[in-house]
Amino acid sequence: MDEMTRFLERGLFRPYVLWICSKSPISGTDFLNVERMHDHVLSPGKLYPVLHQLMVDGLLEEEVRIEHGKVHKYYTTTSKGRESLELLKSDLGPPMKNFLMDWLIPPGKRASA
Repeated sequence: MDEMTRFLERGLFRPYVLWICSKSPISGTDFLNVERMHDHVLSPGKLYPVLHQLMVDGLLEEEVRIEHGKVHKYYTTTSKGRESLELLKSDLGPPMKNFLMDWLIPPGKRASA
């Protein structure tokens, strides 16, 4: 993996985890499996400390479920976490938003506004 890719992933990882958990409750195992399906190797040693810190920060909550005789923890974004994601979108200035839009969605591929 290129150094720039690693740098970008490190910077976006916490907001990415928060965003994934905002879609629907997800277990750490399911999160790792989804990443694997997309050919992204993510270790539990990278994911679980971030999940824990997001809970400490009040951005995620966990629900413990017993399934097939095993304990599974599901993570969901709290209202504070959703507010944090919205704030992140509004805090990014126009230059960064333009960079992301141009880089990720070429002008010819964008939906009409």
